[in-house]
Amino acid sequence: MKKLVVGLSYLMVFIAGGVAVYFVIPLQKNAPAVSHHDTHNSSETKTPVKAKQPVSLKYDPSIPKESAAIFSNDSALYSYVKKFGLKQSITHLHELTVLYGDCHQPAHKAGRFAYDLFSREAFVAAGSECHSGGLHGAIEAYFHENGIANLTEDIDQICRPEANSFFDHQCIHGIGHGLMAWSDYALPDVLKYCDRLPRLAASCWSGAFMENVVGGLAQHHHDGGSAPSKYLSNDPHYPCTIVEDQYKAGCYFYQTSRMIQLFNGDFTKVAAACSETNQAYQMHCFSSMGRDVGGRFRGDPVGAINSCGSVLKGVMRIHCLNGAVQDAFWDASGQDNAMTFCKKLVDTAEKESCYKTTLTRATQILTTQSDRNQFCQKAEDPFRKSCLLGMGL
Repeated sequence: MKKLVVGLSYLMVFIAGGVAVYFVIPLQKNAPAVSHHDTHNSSETKTPVKAKQPVSLKYDPSIPKESAAIFSNDSALYSYVKKFGLKQSITHLHELTVLYGDCHQPAHKAGRFAYDLFSREAFVAAGSECHSGGLHGAIEAYFHENGIANLTEDIDQICRPEANSFFDHQCIHGIGHGLMAWSDYALPDVLKYCDRLPRLAASCWSGAFMENVVGGLAQHHHDGGSAPSKYLSNDPHYPCTIVEDQYKAGCYFYQTSRMIQLFNGDFTKVAAACSETNQAYQMHCFSSMGRDVGGRFRGDPVGAINSCGSVLKGVMRIHCLNGAVQDAFWDASGQDNAMTFCKKLVDTAEKESCYKTTLTRATQILTTQSDRNQFCQKAEDPFRKSCLLGMGL
């Protein structure tokens, strides 16, 4: 892995610190402003609730394997998970993205259903498709049932320590999501819970900050409750302005997803807001912008490149572009989109960084020599040769 660090130290630092994985956060154009003066009582003593099937869901044993209803119908999704298992459910949701768009939220539901049905087997069955939504949902259901009393002891059962850094980060990021739902979005408490973990606390922070913006889990708690975050406001930099310094980088790595809500998707305004941040956090903010650009322009590399063009040319624009291309290459099915993205870049420094970013992602996702070789053969000269060398081929 040391060969991959050259020219890409910021990326590897984020991965090592659990912050380098990008997630798509749906745009909410009319997100309500919430006062940030509210305070939370500690959620430490919440009583676990035994997970159970919501009464509104009905099992249909005749649901077909090719069902498209699972993307929007909860009973159909529950039936599919029960009949075919979580792994096949996530695979099929990912296949349906061509028709229906991002599958992260329905995958969250599938993960919760799978945990209710199959308990901890759901952690093993959840794949990385749909931005690991299945895994995140299973983790949220786990905390709903068990609470956090044994958090540090249970982490290795939830997140296998033998997984590579990419997948270990995804899992512990999911713990951050689950803790937010468990605590009714008590962000300061959750950050401290994350600090108790024996490894990758920053990965947990990243899940907490993402969930603070998304608020998605609040819409479908097992008990029907709703707990939108109180740590949002009309200030595009909040809550990054009030968290302790050790959390600020992780906060800004997801903050542009709140900015696009406030600025109605205007990436020019997002870029301006990132430029206002303390210089120490600008790289995180522009990387976050790139992730959101990638989500908005999925399958449209020219549109993504043009949106990152609103960032002043140089290092910060490269951060934006790297964030966008990583979002395109979340699993093996995205490698062609990532390669196309890099080929569309004209500036030498931007193209070189793009290829280094995709190479790093490929080493985390592609596991066989054959797959890695096929990946490298798609690169332009002279990047093909450096790709093969970086893969050890």
